[in-house]
Amino acid sequence: MWARGKRVYCVWHGSLEGIPEVGKGVVLIGESFHVTTVVPVYNGGPFIEATLRSLLGQTRRPDRLIVQDNCSTDDTAEIAKGFAGEGVEYRRTAEHLHSGLSFNLGMEFASETDVLHMMTADDLVKPTFVERVLEPLVGVEGNALSYSAFEVIDEEGRLLEEGDLANSFRIESGAPVREIPMEDFLAAQAVLRTICTPAVLMKTDRRPLPAGLRLEFIQCADAVFFSECTRDYKRFFEVPEALCQYRRHGATTTTRNRERPAELIQDYWRATSRVDEIRGKSGWMANFRRRCFVAAAARILLGGIEDLDSVRRAEALRTTRAITGLPAWCLGNLAVALRRVLGQGHFRRP
Repeated sequence: MWARGKRVYCVWHGSLEGIPEVGKGVVLIGESFHVTTVVPVYNGGPFIEATLRSLLGQTRRPDRLIVQDNCSTDDTAEIAKGFAGEGVEYRRTAEHLHSGLSFNLGMEFASETDVLHMMTADDLVKPTFVERVLEPLVGVEGNALSYSAFEVIDEEGRLLEEGDLANSFRIESGAPVREIPMEDFLAAQAVLRTICTPAVLMKTDRRPLPAGLRLEFIQCADAVFFSECTRDYKRFFEVPEALCQYRRHGATTTTRNRERPAELIQDYWRATSRVDEIRGKSGWMANFRRRCFVAAAARILLGGIEDLDSVRRAEALRTTRAITGLPAWCLGNLAVALRRVLGQGHFRRP
């Protein structure tokens, strides 16, 4: 569940006054649009400075940049307040919130801006991110969503080209923007080939978002969120250039969730079921397809966790088989084996 609650903060620091005027190297794409970037953060000290510098280094800066601190106990506040002279607003919640509620709180700024960007506190965006991703939204009537491809980096900012995380569509630097039909967009969410949240700009038209992150999902809340947004958001634009960098490190939700694979597999099942419900896909065939998918996803997940002990592995296998049944279990595993033999890659959850 999620709720749109009243925003309550106990600290305000910084304003947009005093920001230098647009100068050399700064562009005015979508200058009539008010773009707001919100950075929800909890104990983001190791990475938030780099994140803020990547946002302030944009060729088309956000008009408003807000750090929403969820009662951090490290040096997050000190670092964020140090950017007040560059227009960064610092806000601190009155009490510590569930991470999903903190994110939903940030998304309430949708009604105060034309375009909303939710930025995670450990990731980066390249200098032309806002410029390139905002451009297809200019002139579009109504709500729309635009997103870029992303790369995966480690704690030191080095590119990680192998692993369980990868962009879900072909990266082509310099390729034109593609408009994605809504059914294709939803079909990608249904197999968890979702988009990377910090790589997304949402044209809100100063209206509240139609959905929020559901707290019952531990990993796949993003796929469900973007699917539920299709109630109001009907146009989707894909920028096939890697303009966002997702940072993989030991404290990320993705990394922590791999320590409890049985719960993660259940999350896959619940999320794909919800997305298919939104798509209007019901009946025996849709259910069987989902079960085959979960079987395949579970095999790849378990095969990619090197230090998984036998107890958790056995629990994850029991959970998967209880969801899929024997026929779907066999077909899902066969599909993974054949793809590897044929050299066609494998399922990766972005």
